This record gives sequence, C-alpha cells and structure tokens, in this order.
Amino acid sequence: MVEDGTGGKTRGSAADRVYGGVAAIAIVLALWFLARGGEADTTVERSPRLTVEDPRPGATLRQPVVLTFDARTELRPDGSSATGKRHVHARIGATELMPGPVDVRPVSGTTYRWTLPRLPAGPAALRLYWSDSTHLAIPGAESDSVAVTIEP
Repeated sequence: MVEDGTGGKTRGSAADRVYGGVAAIAIVLALWFLARGGEADTTVERSPRLTVEDPRPGATLRQPVVLTFDARTELRPDGSSATGKRHVHARIGATELMPGPVDVRPVSGTTYRWTLPRLPAGPAALRLYWSDSTHLAIPGAESDSVAVTIEP
C-alpha cells in the first residue's frame, strides 16, 4: 500500500507488483547460484609438453649455451605459441630467461634451437616451461630437469 497524500492508502500499480516479483525471484536465484557454486569460468588450453633434446643430462656446456627442444607445437621466433596464449621460458640454476623477438629458430617440425646469453659457470639444473601472458608458469607445462655443468 502507498499513501495517497490525504492520509488514505492505495494499492501499488500492477507494474510495481510485477517488478517487485521479478526482483524477488532474481534475489532468490542469485542466492541459490551463490550457494550452489559451480565450475570456474576459466578455460585453460592444455599446453603441450616441452622436451629438452640437447643438452643431455650430465653434459658440460661451453658458452654460449644452445638449447634444442621439442615444443610439440608451432612457435613464433619469440618463443610464443601460434595462438599467442603462452610462451617458452627457461630456468638454468637461479637464472630465468625468456626468448627475445628472434631468439627461437626452427630446426625441423616442432623442434627449435635457442642460443642463451652468458650464464653463471658451474653445475645447474636446466628446465623449460610454458608461461602465460603475465609470465607466470603454467602448472604442469614444463620439461624434465636436465643436470648440466656450465663452463666459464
């Protein structure tokens, strides 16, 4: 009921009642969806596994270190996938690297070669991994670790 200004009360219009009913239903549905939850809206494109082909475990490497790896997908010269949703990074010991604009060169099929800048000498674990557009590692999308020794 609504006051009519003379002290009397009138009923709300039919439109007010319809809008009120719709709002009440919307609130109930919102609470139901909030309580029920559901699958996350993020769709993750499965990243292909990276494989370090060279160097082999136990290798002693001269500088500059050259990696040969299989991306199992087509890459651009900057190490990003053809879709642009991920790109290759390397971790060698405590050093993290990302290819420059033309660092990744095709060898054959989905095998590529990447010449790394000067690295600290000594023993190191080498691993490649996919990262997203914010440079965060994509979980489960990395190569096996390869133990190497880097010469000065």
